[in-house]
Amino acid sequence: MLYVLVRSYLDENEDTVYTIGRKSSQLVVPALRDLSLLLESKHHFEEKIIFSNTSPTVPILMSIGGFFSRGLKIDFIGVPLLVMGAKQCCDNIFRLVENTKQIGKSSNEEQVIILENEVYK
Repeated sequence: MLYVLVRSYLDENEDTVYTIGRKSSQLVVPALRDLSLLLESKHHFEEKIIFSNTSPTVPILMSIGGFFSRGLKIDFIGVPLLVMGAKQCCDNIFRLVENTKQIGKSSNEEQVIILENEVYK
């Protein structure tokens, strides 16, 4: 079974930003890319869509903390590890978001762009 959690927000430019929790499934982004291309070809929308993978920014402390907190329900161990991991990756996430915005503003003609963001590991 695959669960996909989607939330949406508006950024400072009134662009809609969606966050998708995909766990370890490698099928979500390719399926969403194909769906986006299909909808674009059928309905001719001009919206640029960028899938920007934030997984490379997640430090091992966050992964371990998530396992303890959500997987084992041991919050007194997991939550402090999650907080330490969040502090470690905050700058990387900021840079990743700024890079994603720059690519969104670029004149790249691709309607659907996938950024794996391996440079943020």
